[in-house]
Amino acid sequence: MLKNNLYSLLTVTSAFVALTACTSLAGETVPEDAKSWPELSTDGVHAHVGENTLWLQVDKVASQAGRVVIPRLCASIRSVVWCQHPDVLVNVAPEPNEWIFSWKPQGDEDALLKIRFDTQPLLPVDCPIATPNGDGSVMLHAYQASTFGEKLRFEPQWYKNTVGYWAVATDYATWKLKLDAPGTYSVAVLQGCGSGQGGSDAKLTLSQTDKVEAEVAFQTIDTGHFQNFRWNHLGFVTVTTAGEYELRITPVRIAKGALFDVRTIHLVKQATAP
Repeated sequence: MLKNNLYSLLTVTSAFVALTACTSLAGETVPEDAKSWPELSTDGVHAHVGENTLWLQVDKVASQAGRVVIPRLCASIRSVVWCQHPDVLVNVAPEPNEWIFSWKPQGDEDALLKIRFDTQPLLPVDCPIATPNGDGSVMLHAYQASTFGEKLRFEPQWYKNTVGYWAVATDYATWKLKLDAPGTYSVAVLQGCGSGQGGSDAKLTLSQTDKVEAEVAFQTIDTGHFQNFRWNHLGFVTVTTAGEYELRITPVRIAKGALFDVRTIHLVKQATAP
């Protein structure tokens, strides 16, 4: 209960910070040192990026449409603001391969959307492989996942930041990572699962060149809400060689409406086999 209350407090606080930090943005323009991002620019929309911020310059026609679509990015969103009207809500609707930003038009005028991220936004093709920390452990984040199937996707909103919509048993997610030493690793998932939705069966595999090197079967746990995230220790996996791996989570049986939401996966090198 304490963890759930703490998470709820952090979620509310994050939303408050995002709102209050944006009320002073009226009249803001794209910084001179921001770089153009042609892959995200379309008719009526010009994209610029600088460190952890994306600016979308939307012309009058596109602004009146109240909707902009960009490719899915590898980064979680901290805040989204229409700079000319910072009190107007900009909705974020992530699809598997693209993100939709929408708002209620406020007149015949241009719009400048300022989107702040927790990390540098990258296209999936440019997302680097996850590498070990100094202790040999590897942290895999939701934004680093590749999703496959009908509904599964990365949800970048600050109160989600998760791989979600896991409602189809044939959908699966993968992460690319490097392990710098063979041995046994403890595996835990920071997951959320709605009340009464736990108890689904799934498996996690580690593969090299399509050959499965390690596998662990597990069950999802009920956390009371899909945005209540809690660590679920899945077990241990053992690999015989160092190198690059693909980690995959695949449903085996979805008990109710959805498998679970995944925010983070942590692999910790063990001193000796358990």
